[in-house]
Amino acid sequence: MAKTLSFTDTSPQTVKIGDTTTSFTLICGNDNVATDLTHVTSITVKLGNASGYLKSATVDPASLTDPTTGQVTVKFNADLMTSLTAGSYAIEVWVVDSTGTSIYPSDGSTGFTITNNIQSANGSTITTVTFDDFVKAMNKAASTIAKGDKGEKGDTGTVDNDGLTKAPAFVELKTQVDNSAVGTNLLTNSNFSSGLDHWTLNGGTNSDCKAVVTTDSDGDACIHITGTGYLCGIYCSPVSFNQNQVTTGSVLAKGTGTLNLVGLESRSVSNFGTISTESYSKVGSTMQASSSTNNFVVYFNPVNGVLDVYIKFVKLELGSHATDWCPNQAEILTQSDYAKIKAAIVALGGSL
Repeated sequence: MAKTLSFTDTSPQTVKIGDTTTSFTLICGNDNVATDLTHVTSITVKLGNASGYLKSATVDPASLTDPTTGQVTVKFNADLMTSLTAGSYAIEVWVVDSTGTSIYPSDGSTGFTITNNIQSANGSTITTVTFDDFVKAMNKAASTIAKGDKGEKGDTGTVDNDGLTKAPAFVELKTQVDNSAVGTNLLTNSNFSSGLDHWTLNGGTNSDCKAVVTTDSDGDACIHITGTGYLCGIYCSPVSFNQNQVTTGSVLAKGTGTLNLVGLESRSVSNFGTISTESYSKVGSTMQASSSTNNFVVYFNPVNGVLDVYIKFVKLELGSHATDWCPNQAEILTQSDYAKIKAAIVALGGSL
């Protein structure tokens, strides 16, 4: 029996950028017969486009006016609208009950459209800058601001990074940016730009695994993993997950070795991808999370007693598909916010 997802006859299927009052009403069904949602424990609406998954919103099961009709109402509030440009989008509804997770529709996807309003730019992609780069730029700008404008100029000023990042105005700005930034990676330092920060070595079954931070021929930071035993690699502790939530872990890897697991530890998984000795290829695992925090692991097994692999661009995301790598949203600022701060620095007499 196929799971279906359709709009009600009275529901709009188009929303303008900036409109935070429009709601879509969808019907979850089985062969277009409404599903009874009376006993569901969670409902998540997921949005995507041609490039893959973008973001999601939860719907409180208690808010359903008549669960027996299978109707779910999606409100396009400010949080959901932020960073979505004009274009065509796909929508899925993930429903969890005592039997597991049901994804509507089971075949293909249901579409809707976001259109420009009269003052919108035409579908430009938001550029991002890393938070570390932002702080470095702030330091550079501060060094150009001279002290003592009412008398003799003093020494060049510097920025107190700790004081800056903990200042109420800066914290508020960063919170706003975090809530609007494009990105679905749940891991921190997933491109190893800070070495092995947040990551821990796993010695493997022969306790001889080594992980060395280096730079590959592409100029990217990567980790060189060597050893002779099974389960060689690195791990970290990700965020907590809901029971039965589907997640996918992926990484670019090359060298000699086979994939053991790139995902949540101690969970049943489905692995994908093959490691090439010549060039990077994407490998990973899809699994259902538990209701607690699992370690996220990147483990490999040797080939003929030898493990020698390079890895970069690790990602953990919700859903069953591995999309292109992106940084964790806590590590990026939108270009528009960066421009605003640059303007403020220039107004103070600095440059950037």
